[in-house]
Formats: sequence, C-alpha cells, structure tokens
Amino acid sequence: MSRRRGRADRAERPSCIQPEGSRVARSKESIDLDGFRAVLASEGFDITHPLNTSWYNSYIEKEGLPLKPLPNGAVAILIGNSRAMWPKFLAWLGRQVEAKGVSPEFIRFKIPDPLDTFTATAIARAASSALTEGHELYWPWETGDRLVSMQRVAVCSGLCYHDSETQQAIHPEFGAWLAFRAVLVLDAPPAACSLGLEAPSRVGCLMTDAEKAAARAAMAAALRASDEANLCTQLHGEKGMERDVRLAWAALRDCVEVGKTHRYSDAQLTYHYTKERTVLLAALRESQGASSANNRRSEGMSEGLSGRLSIALALGLLLPLVLALVHSLIAGR
Repeated sequence: MSRRRGRADRAERPSCIQPEGSRVARSKESIDLDGFRAVLASEGFDITHPLNTSWYNSYIEKEGLPLKPLPNGAVAILIGNSRAMWPKFLAWLGRQVEAKGVSPEFIRFKIPDPLDTFTATAIARAASSALTEGHELYWPWETGDRLVSMQRVAVCSGLCYHDSETQQAIHPEFGAWLAFRAVLVLDAPPAACSLGLEAPSRVGCLMTDAEKAAARAAMAAALRASDEANLCTQLHGEKGMERDVRLAWAALRDCVEVGKTHRYSDAQLTYHYTKERTVLLAALRESQGASSANNRRSEGMSEGLSGRLSIALALGLLLPLVLALVHSLIAGR
C-alpha cells in the first residue's frame, strides 16, 4: 500500500505528516491494539473500531457512492469520540496558553481550527508512539480522492445504526452523541486483527416509530432554518452555523432516546455546530476555575492535616515534660 501524506483541503486545516519511522511496514502475524486504544482514550478518543477495508469498499460500490475505495484487504481503524473528548480538549487548550505564556485570547486568533488541530496532533502522536506498523491517516476535512465517508465506515463495520431518513449514525451506547475523527489504515492484513472477509451484521434499528417521526419533523425544521444552498458549508465549514440554526440541528439528535445520558454539554454542543471561539474561551476559563478550586480544596485539606499533625507532634513532645513535672511535684511533697 502506498502511504501518502494526508493533505488538507484548506490552508488553515492542520496537516498531519507521519514521522518517517512510522512509515516502515513490518510484517506481524497479529496486532495488539490495546496500547493504541489506551493512548487514544487518554486523550478523549474513546471509540477505536477495527475493520477490514474490503467491507467499506464493497459497501460504497454496492451503494453506487462516488467515493474512492480505501487500500483493499487491509486493517483499518475508525477513530471517534463521545463527550469524553471535551475536557481533554480544554486541557490541551490550557496547555497551549501556558506554554506560550500568553492570554487565553490567543485561542481566538492564533490557533487555526483548535479542535482539528488537537485531533490531528493527538491521533498522529498516538499512532506514532503505539503502532509499529506502517499506516496512513484519512481525515474528515479531506476531499477528492482522499474523501472517506466515516459514517459509512461505521455502518458497514457494525458499529452504528444508520437512519437513512435523517442520515444519523446512531451508536448502541452513545446514541447520536458521537463524532468520527479519522480512519487509520495499517500495513497489515485483516487476519492480523482476526477480521474475516465477510462484513459483520449491521446494527439493527435503534429508534422507535415515534422517535423517527420526531426526527423527521426536526429535520424539516432544521432545513427550514438553514440556507439549504449553503448547507454543506454550514455543517462543515470554518464559520459554522448561527445559533438559531445550531439549535434546530441539535434538536435532531435529541429525538433519539438511546444514549441520552451521553449528551454533549451545552458548551461542547454549541461549539460543535457554531465553532465560536468565544465559547472555547468561556469553557476554558470555567474548567480552569474548577481546577483551581479543586487545587485550593486539596491544599486546604493538606494544610489542615499538616496543622493537626503539628499539634499532635507538639503535644507528644510536651507530654513527657508535663508528666515529669507532675512526678517531681508528687515526689517532693
């Protein structure tokens, strides 16, 4: 498999170039993905789903989709996240500010698409550190021959149910509250991850008739709220959606009962659709404030314990002197 460098379709998108060492293919009878999963999970990417690239290629061919196939007969890993990514992302933003010794306002002007930058940095670093196999990463912002429908990857590999009317990918645990960030293709045959030639069974319907009806109504309302001619730009562009449009599309996800306990926070949801940097600033300040409060509580507990230990130590030193004095008084009487 030829390993091309992942290019970005716009200048502001992060280009994620693999270190040369990770481009060397090494044949192995089996692959252990546990370390890779653990590194990704530590960054908030808690979805790592392996598949045979032939499953995806067969799916897009059967559906007649105008997409280029992935390298055939290889292991691929679909990488995504639930709401677990948000606090990790905010922590990363905080480190960027601290490392540069600048105001948090730095986030508004100097980091091109902060979430994509974090995603590309974290996933590429995890792949380079935890995988010995040569690999190639495909990103959701790529176009042309490198465009991969990650939603279709999730469907054909048995990860998510696909609602064809609203085009939602619904996970059995997370429901509609997940996002796909990359597809990583390894220089390894599917057998190395115990993946067969036949694709697994599709995930069955996860919506009731009432939920489907509500979702159809919500989608109609969202389309009315959107400028349909610019829908793709609103969904995927740098500017993002206006707030009222964002609320309309968020309502579509809320129609699905499965996974509602994994619903994004208001800040994560707002930024997901609007990409407003002010939302990040407010969320970062709130997370830093909570962290500072926790640190103060910990310091207070530590100081309290230290004070009690000091008192106990002082009493322990004084007690023998007091006893000696009492003994002396008694003996002298």
